[in-house]
Amino acid sequence: MRYWGIILKRDSGYYPCWYNKLQFLLFVLAFLAFGIGDTITCLRMIEQKGIMGEANLFIRYFIINYGISYFILTNIVITIAILLLPFFIIDKSAYWIMSGYLVSYIIAGTLGMVLNLKAANNEPIFLSPDQAMVIFMISVMLLTSIGDEIDKRVHPKIRPYLYCLLKELKYYRKMVKV
Repeated sequence: MRYWGIILKRDSGYYPCWYNKLQFLLFVLAFLAFGIGDTITCLRMIEQKGIMGEANLFIRYFIINYGISYFILTNIVITIAILLLPFFIIDKSAYWIMSGYLVSYIIAGTLGMVLNLKAANNEPIFLSPDQAMVIFMISVMLLTSIGDEIDKRVHPKIRPYLYCLLKELKYYRKMVKV
């Protein structure tokens, strides 16, 4: 099937590797928003308002007892684990479920960054941290449910990431030789 010159699905039933690229882009955006962006804006908010400005008691306890560098490292490691874990648990045909899951973390990270920056600048916040968590949980449930419905109807067969990486390397290697 072709759409704007892009091959969307091969006759073999497997989708080309651009699906993997799209999901990788979603993973990177989720990591940047939820892991890096939220952490940086959290630290900026703490710098402006003090440690008691942090609403999350666990984060406040962790920073007080272990310091900022361990907080940053732990937050990055936990974010990577949260984002990668479903890839190891869920079937490879759950492409749109995983995409919905990643988009939920992009939403959560963006909400966290906006709320942290508003708090750091002493601006009125439009959501409480509790409301932001509810929005995050609803987005996870809603987007993964939508993804599940799409997966049931489309039955995607996604090529393994390693296969796509090797294919890309082979393609670029040919281009370099020419």
